[in-house]
Amino acid sequence: MTILRGGNLPHRSLALTPPRFGANPTRVRRNFERHAWTGYMSSTQERKVSCSFCIVRERLLCGNSGEQVGGGNTMHGKQRGHNNQQELSDQRATVAEEAESELAGLLDQTIAEITEGMSEEEAEAYLASLFEGGEVGSEQLLFAHVIPEVTESMAVTNYRPDQAMREASLAQKDQWKPTESGEMAYLASNALEVYLGTREHPLELPQALKHIRLLSESTILTARIVLGLWNTRRNNARVSKNGSVAILLDEILQWQGLQKHSRMAHPGTETTKRYTDGYRTEHKQRVIQDLALLASCNVRGACTITVRGKATPIEVDGPYLRYSTVSRKTGPEEKSIIGFLISPGDWITTYEQHHNYYLAEVDSRIFTLNPQNDRYALRLALYLTERWREQAREGGFSTPIAMADLLAASMIAVDERHLTVRFAPGIEKALDQLEAMGVIGRHLCLSTIDRTQARWGKEWLTSRWEILPPLDLLRAYAAIGKRGHRRRSTMAD
Repeated sequence: MTILRGGNLPHRSLALTPPRFGANPTRVRRNFERHAWTGYMSSTQERKVSCSFCIVRERLLCGNSGEQVGGGNTMHGKQRGHNNQQELSDQRATVAEEAESELAGLLDQTIAEITEGMSEEEAEAYLASLFEGGEVGSEQLLFAHVIPEVTESMAVTNYRPDQAMREASLAQKDQWKPTESGEMAYLASNALEVYLGTREHPLELPQALKHIRLLSESTILTARIVLGLWNTRRNNARVSKNGSVAILLDEILQWQGLQKHSRMAHPGTETTKRYTDGYRTEHKQRVIQDLALLASCNVRGACTITVRGKATPIEVDGPYLRYSTVSRKTGPEEKSIIGFLISPGDWITTYEQHHNYYLAEVDSRIFTLNPQNDRYALRLALYLTERWREQAREGGFSTPIAMADLLAASMIAVDERHLTVRFAPGIEKALDQLEAMGVIGRHLCLSTIDRTQARWGKEWLTSRWEILPPLDLLRAYAAIGKRGHRRRSTMAD
């Protein structure tokens, strides 16, 4: 495979495969256009290539007319020349409109022909020389093989450290306490501690408090997305290296359902054509901040794994997540982030070396919930995905849960002051929203609550609720259970 990358947006990547002999040119062009070729060039580069393309097209289409224009001195020749000039002008306009789409097909075929017969190293060197930026590093090449795709659901890691990290990210700030070792730490419900800094160098109190204030719903959303992508790509040598996988900055935002910033191509005219200049800077900076926060968090404590059918305690103490940033030089003193090489901390090796795998299916629509406007719905959904995975392991989904327990596990503090006026209706509205989205299959209050009473809030908090996953998730976990049973039977044999 020949790799191409260049231009103003180096965090986007492209795998360029030469079309097979006799391939349909239209199909080749459309396939190439799906990768948004022009997005990989700076505006200056795009204009240069577009102009060259137009000139070539004009010469191919209009060469004979040009000869006729200059070949005669009669009135008929002048009229023919005038017609040809008009035709040339019309053709130029047509070419300009077609250039954007046909440029992709032409470049696809041309570059495939030029690099045919070259080794991968020769092709890389040649293609890198076509654009500014010089040499293409081996780490950068991983991103060229990444094909961003948002699927209906994603299997994310669902280990005890993941659960502790969710709680720590959503906890109230006063729930973080200083420890005897000098760190600021949060004690999760599963008895794991999340602390800031490292064992050797814990963060100083002012810096630790700053990090804690920045932890939010966005942090854990980013964590779920990147570790889900890590799980998906970890065994693909084309996009992984030393246990880390390549993840584009843009695709994290794509999974979050954010739209790229766009502007009118010709303001003040009737045209509706728009240009995009990528995702907003503040959205990119938030992802970078989330990863830095996640990498600064360490998980410490005892976990239980299964070794040869027996529960065995283990100790974990280390970073929750590791990442490195991969950038590309875009100017003398400028760099642009392509993406990240990401992996979980070493704690995951402790689980997997004993064949303990804990994954939860997460509906991709959860990632698109707004951390501010859909705060209750997001927190409920993140917890319920963990709960359903535990229930799938136990073999049943109908076990009810008390509302107070649901709120505590979802890291939602009860608003006692506005319990019946605003808070309870807000929670029930969030559950309705999740069911309407298809994230929840069905939710039902199994208790009778007399809402005509002045103080029905306590009764509501003790009420028991049945919250079922959607049918697709039930089937997915049923299939996983069957595979796990067959695997255990084979190991026993």
